[in-house]
Amino acid sequence: MNRIIKRIVTAGLMALMLSACVFPEKAYAYSDIPMYFDFQDTVISINAGETRKMHMRANYDYTYHIGPHTSSGTYLECSFKSGTQDVIFHIGADEQVGNVFFHFYVDDPEVQSTDTHDCVEIYVQNIKKTAENIAAPLAKGKTGSVAKSSAKVAMLYNKDGVGMASFSLKGGNGQMADLGLKGIVDNNGKYFDVTSSSDSTPVISESDKKVMIANGYLGVCVNGQYKNWQ
Repeated sequence: MNRIIKRIVTAGLMALMLSACVFPEKAYAYSDIPMYFDFQDTVISINAGETRKMHMRANYDYTYHIGPHTSSGTYLECSFKSGTQDVIFHIGADEQVGNVFFHFYVDDPEVQSTDTHDCVEIYVQNIKKTAENIAAPLAKGKTGSVAKSSAKVAMLYNKDGVGMASFSLKGGNGQMADLGLKGIVDNNGKYFDVTSSSDSTPVISESDKKVMIANGYLGVCVNGQYKNWQ
């Protein structure tokens, strides 16, 4: 009898060890195609300008594509490789789309179809609404406007709509950064309140800086951070 019990116990332990080898990964079961992807979540809320880490498992190498979005700071930090991993969703501070979809595609020579995909939906919270044109007080009680002349350049206009001075933003990589106009704020002087996908700094010519300062503008407030003209 003891010999039989020992055999049963041994068989049970072997079965547990085999199951651990066959199924070593934690299952999250959030996917329409769990044979390819397994997500911790498929719907996540993230504030504009923030990030969120998520666990996932990819059974094959993969790539991703982002649906409609406005910010270059909205992207996914991932390995593109198969296996259990943490990925990080980044939502740009200047993101204007409320629902951003990250589409995961299988990109592996072992899988013939490249159309096999699933997605994670991000609900973007606390979006900082921007405008294309904002009224701007000028010197001597006059009123002009500040408007985007392109995705990366803002222009200060006088009351007749004539351009007076312009500025842009430079990101940490030294490249011009996107900017969004929110308004004008006071901090012992006027600042253009703007959003940007990164912690950007203002870029302005010496002649335009003199025009800005003459009209009371000391710099920009980027994502809540006050920065004087350089």
